Amino acid sequence: MEEQLRDLITQISESQNPSPERQKALNRLLILIQQLPGLYKSSHQNYPEAFNRTLEWASKNIQNFNPRPPSWEKSFVIWINGYLKWRVRDLYTSENKYEESIDKPINDDEGQSTTLGEKLAANPLSLLEIKIAELQEAKRQRQGLAVQEYIQTDPESKLQTSHPRKHPECNCHILAIRLLLEEQKISNISREVNISNQTLYSHWKRKCLPLLQEISSKFGEQL
Repeated sequence: MEEQLRDLITQISESQNPSPERQKALNRLLILIQQLPGLYKSSHQNYPEAFNRTLEWASKNIQNFNPRPPSWEKSFVIWINGYLKWRVRDLYTSENKYEESIDKPINDDEGQSTTLGEKLAANPLSLLEIKIAELQEAKRQRQGLAVQEYIQTDPESKLQTSHPRKHPECNCHILAIRLLLEEQKISNISREVNISNQTLYSHWKRKCLPLLQEISSKFGEQL
């Protein structure tokens, strides 16, 4: 899977956009993504909606993926999960508490579809495991909201003080809001403020992302 993933991403990056060859490789990649181990899961009934939005985002932003050691597969899963977690978090934004239905489909440890009722019938300890999973999921949601609030307010001004030379309007605080929360394109921002796309992207990658990772680690949430 490692080699197949690398070949598809390379083919997409090197193909003309748009082109039949690129679209064919992209379609194969979207199918492969669904088979990757380690993808973030949620038992929320609208998880498929969040996952489909993630696939759409990946198809539009695949050129922004940068593989890191030790493998393409692991770094790609981290990249996908970084967006998927935010989309799942959005599903809970309007909910006051975490609820589970006994008939709601979920995935077991082997990825097979089942229900909570079936799990309880098969294993009397499942109820405790499910409650633990519920608490862990609720904790992740609280952490995600805490990170979002930090990005919006930047209480320590860590993000605001980091910007490209002569372009304070492109500080990491503004970029994080526009790129992560509002999902704008970096190319649109660069044209708007009259700065080269490469300069803005380089600052985002070298300065802003490490800052955001440092901030998110405080809440136990990997961006």
